[in-house]
Amino acid sequence: MAGAVVGCALWVTQLEASLARSAYATGYVLYGAVVFLAAYQLRKKLPGLPLGKSRSWLQAHLVVAIASGALFYAHIGGRWPSGVVEGSLALLYAGAFASGVLGFYLTRTIPKQLARTGEQFIFEQIPRLRSSVQRDARTVVVDAVHATGATTLADFYADRLHGFFRRPRALRYTLRPTTTARRRLFNELTSVDRFLTEPERSAAERLFQLVRRKDDLDFHAARQGVLKAWLFGHIGLTWALLVVGAAHGVMALAFRGGPTL
Repeated sequence: MAGAVVGCALWVTQLEASLARSAYATGYVLYGAVVFLAAYQLRKKLPGLPLGKSRSWLQAHLVVAIASGALFYAHIGGRWPSGVVEGSLALLYAGAFASGVLGFYLTRTIPKQLARTGEQFIFEQIPRLRSSVQRDARTVVVDAVHATGATTLADFYADRLHGFFRRPRALRYTLRPTTTARRRLFNELTSVDRFLTEPERSAAERLFQLVRRKDDLDFHAARQGVLKAWLFGHIGLTWALLVVGAAHGVMALAFRGGPTL
């Protein structure tokens, strides 16, 4: 990656030494680099086509992204643009580049976090699985009441577990998920154990499992949701950059009077 930056710097230096209009040359190459970067998402949507390995595309994506940063700096001459179109374009590039750096971190940390849970879940199936866990928990408690006539576990469920199984987690959990709620509920279930009948204890063991599963589902929803939101934002910035960049190029050529260097 460092070699790509050095190569770009040497190329720009050569352009300036030859008295060529480096702003146009770097603009062409920079736009081409953004087109290539955007093509990576299309490559991921077409895995069956013989377009090369995804790992090779990812490596090329990283190298070109880093090199584009050097090109961008050279293109703007080290000064932030003052015009509306140029300033907007610079903001879009900076946002796309920064979101790419963030994505590099997220895509290397979140999958490792998800792998530590006992089961892996498909994001789109999580709402259905949550509903299933909620129904199972309610059924376990109702069956225990029917079997013994005791309501200790049912009262505990209504007071402490019903909301946990029914409600989505708070925003702060989505931003920074922890196992605090799971540990607290486990401790409370353990403390009530001495008041339970034997059938209720068996039901409580099942509730332990369901609390753990619900917590894992919430964790996956939060972490995968972050990845989904990042990808949506990164792709949106990239395509906006392509559109505004094309408009900027047309305007630059129009005022310049021709496409030659």
